[in-house]
Parts: sequence; structure tokens; C-alpha cells
Amino acid sequence: MPRYFFHLAGDIPAHDVVGHDCADDKDAQDHGSFIAHRIGTEKPEMVRDGNFISVRDEGDSELFRIPLASTSV
Repeated sequence: MPRYFFHLAGDIPAHDVVGHDCADDKDAQDHGSFIAHRIGTEKPEMVRDGNFISVRDEGDSELFRIPLASTSV
């Protein structure tokens, strides 16, 4: 399985140095959306323009930019 990396970009950048195995690009996009939603829900102050998850492949090419989002309960 290919390994993908999910970097937090924006106000407080964080690099994913371990990565996550995903079946394909779509699976990686879904996982990135999950991360973006979780961060946005747990830290709603992070939801703003310029904060996003950068989904990258093993060659460090950016595949997707997923904005942080939150779920209102």
C-alpha cells in the first residue's frame, strides 16, 4: 500500500513524519478530510482561511488541500 503524509499547514504548521498507508488517492483524500474535520471540531479556533491539511504522496507531491472544518452539535 502506498504511504501518504498529512501535513497541517497555516498558523501552526506540523509535518507528518510517519505517514499513513492508504489504498489509493481517494482513500488518502478521505483520511485527510477526517483529520481536517477532527482538528476543526476539537480546536474550532483553528478553522480559518489558510489552515488546511496538505495530503502528500511518497514523493512529497501535494495531491490535495483540505480546509479545516468543524461540526456544530
